[in-house]
Amino acid sequence: MATGSYTLERTNWREYAYATDAVRRQRANLAFNHSPLLAMVASETLVDEPGSTPMAGMGRNVQTGGPAILRYVTLGKHAGAARVSGGFGEHTLAPDDNERPSEINWKFYNHALVISEHDLEVNAGDTQIANFLDRQTTQVMTAMADIIADDLYAETTPPNGLTGLPVLLNANDTAQSLDGQTFLDWNTRGLATVGTAPSVAGRFTSGSFAAQGMADMRRLVNNSEEGGVACNVILTEYDTVERYEATLQPQERFTGAVRVADGSFASMAFRGRPVLPDRKCTSGHMFALLLGNDTHGIIMELLNGAAFRFSDWKPSQSQPVMVRPLRATCNLTIGNRKFGSNKMNSITD
Repeated sequence: MATGSYTLERTNWREYAYATDAVRRQRANLAFNHSPLLAMVASETLVDEPGSTPMAGMGRNVQTGGPAILRYVTLGKHAGAARVSGGFGEHTLAPDDNERPSEINWKFYNHALVISEHDLEVNAGDTQIANFLDRQTTQVMTAMADIIADDLYAETTPPNGLTGLPVLLNANDTAQSLDGQTFLDWNTRGLATVGTAPSVAGRFTSGSFAAQGMADMRRLVNNSEEGGVACNVILTEYDTVERYEATLQPQERFTGAVRVADGSFASMAFRGRPVLPDRKCTSGHMFALLLGNDTHGIIMELLNGAAFRFSDWKPSQSQPVMVRPLRATCNLTIGNRKFGSNKMNSITD
């Protein structure tokens, strides 16, 4: 015999939904700030404070509808451009297909805000239940943020997970349904000499920071540049940030220091780009990223309606609780693997 669903009749769930939504954005941004990268690709608001570089949310975009994410990428240049003998020279009419659509599947994350009859009884009164909702919203958001931040740096894509930076920035492989072995411009340069074949091993491998770290950082940034397109932030883990800081003269350590995201991240800079430590970053890795550029950059695409949003309250089928699902439908995307962003790995002392 089916069990009827429980409802907590004496509760005004519309008011509780309003209370949750009122704190959701603030609590989400605080949860995202545990990882600078997640703050940059998922936060909803840009905070511009004196002395700060407003980066929170700069790599975020919300897509309305669509069975998948579609980004057009440019692979090389048109072959039809030519020198001709005069004004009546013939045009090359052969079609060019260097602009390709790349399709990225949505990835689904969820969690739930749960309130039981017992929660209502021990948090009696408007102030107590409001504080309880605030705390629970923070915990739910933080748990969701933590798993997504892990996936952003995963070296292999976990089952049902989004595509992380180590996979997105790679060479001689397939990303976003395009194969780097087929399209040579769909490969990340790493530390390789410009023009090196993408199949050459070790193109991302660094080594002893004391011996070659500064030279590799210069190559990392140089290989991200193409004309006016270049990285705008450098992310790494704490050990490498400390290695970088140790190479600088004491009077230079905080020259050009900037504050990013919501103003809570203090950092050093390299060639004007903030160098940020991220505890989620894979050990020995450094990423030079172009965030927020629609043509070439890295962008977190979120589906409208499921962009870290709560659904309506729903009763449980077998327990005296009400559930408000939190959903994030998203994936990390890139417009250009060849330049704009770059990576190196295997950094040691």
